[in-house]
Amino acid sequence: MFEKNRLLQMLASNQIPLGMQCFTGHPALIEIMGLTGFDFVMLDGEHSGNDVRAMEDSVRVAQRAGLAPYVRVPDRADETGIRRALEAGAEGIFLPMIRSAADVRHAAKFAFFPPLGERGICPATRAAGYAFRHFDRYTSWNNAQIALVPMIEHPEGVANIDEICALDEVKMIVFGAGDLAYAMGEGTQMMKSPRVQQAYRTVLDAAQRHGVAVIGGPVLDPTPAACRKSLDDGVRVFCLGLDMLGFRRFCEQTVTALNAGVEGSAFSRAPAPESAFPE
Repeated sequence: MFEKNRLLQMLASNQIPLGMQCFTGHPALIEIMGLTGFDFVMLDGEHSGNDVRAMEDSVRVAQRAGLAPYVRVPDRADETGIRRALEAGAEGIFLPMIRSAADVRHAAKFAFFPPLGERGICPATRAAGYAFRHFDRYTSWNNAQIALVPMIEHPEGVANIDEICALDEVKMIVFGAGDLAYAMGEGTQMMKSPRVQQAYRTVLDAAQRHGVAVIGGPVLDPTPAACRKSLDDGVRVFCLGLDMLGFRRFCEQTVTALNAGVEGSAFSRAPAPESAFPE
């Protein structure tokens, strides 16, 4: 209880943390991440159906599995989402679509207790141990250890990256190539776009100047070569994979393997159903 921020400790020791995005919140998948060598999990509350009660159970399972639980809240200014994720026991908050230092300071008001912020107190929460007797320790721990992680996913965030990285609250940031590409009119080009590549370099350079760790890596295709390139680029925290996309890829590979094995034999395979979600 009330341990130091695990990811920041790993970075200080020159270790590379590894996490994954989790949209299902399923306890078995979270346990598997812990069993296979992941260090943290990013539990999604922005694009998934995870509600407050489900999120608390996901945080609980993550900690039991040896993972540092981080939560991506629905909105950068979501006071309730930030407070409830931290009360559930999240050790860090991913803040989507950060555009300025003011956005981070606004979120900090909801994440930290006075004098750093304006968060209201309540001892009847999981993070506080469901008791008042440890509450002073809990508030001190929260204000010292909770990580706010701005997600740079908009051109304004790139333009203001120096002021964002200069904040004391910011020790790690995310470069979101997907949303940024769409916001720049580059569609699904992501890192194939020269404009997105330039933005990536701008963010990496600013992070290095301010001693801020960049979270990233080849999310959808984590080959050894791609991971090494990200490391050489300056990425220091890797968040690789997404549970539902990974399962779909496994399903596609399995179907393809069987179809290839059956081809040319005396047997046949039924035609694939017409997908309601075409590629």
